[in-house]
Amino acid sequence: MEITIRGQKANLIGKQPNIKDEAPAARVYEMSGEQCVVGMIAPKAQMFIVVPSLKTEVCSYGAKKFDELLSQTKNLISYIVTADSVENVNSFLDGYCLKNIKVLLDKEHDFGKKYGVLIGDGALKDKLARAVFIADENGLITYKEIVSEIVDEINYDACMSALAKTLEPKPHDPHHSDENWMRH
Repeated sequence: MEITIRGQKANLIGKQPNIKDEAPAARVYEMSGEQCVVGMIAPKAQMFIVVPSLKTEVCSYGAKKFDELLSQTKNLISYIVTADSVENVNSFLDGYCLKNIKVLLDKEHDFGKKYGVLIGDGALKDKLARAVFIADENGLITYKEIVSEIVDEINYDACMSALAKTLEPKPHDPHHSDENWMRH
């Protein structure tokens, strides 16, 4: 897949998961330097807000906007994933305290490759494209958006609508209740 960076074409490395695919397990790093794995089945739904750099106006605005939009959201673990430098991330975090989102570093590009958002050439080579992925509590992708022009913003309305649908309580199936499953 290709995106553009201020009109210049850039290729993305890796294969993007599709809706209903399993969210790939990816190794990333917390700001403390501790390695962790995200994706797959989790105790809650997961949202991955992927940005090239929190030092840019569009990325920092998007991080703040999502932090605000997610303030009332329950049953969700939300992450900003970036391959940006620790210094740039810390500079952003020193000026703005994220309350609802955890920042993760994709130092080894494992997330970027597994989610198909690693920029392979051009001015932002080895950074991540702007994207959002939502996975339900079963680890299945319910929403994905990869912004085709990196300076453009995410479609917040479509993203939040998909998130609301993902977080809706699932109807109870009486045929699969713990008590009755062996009687059929």
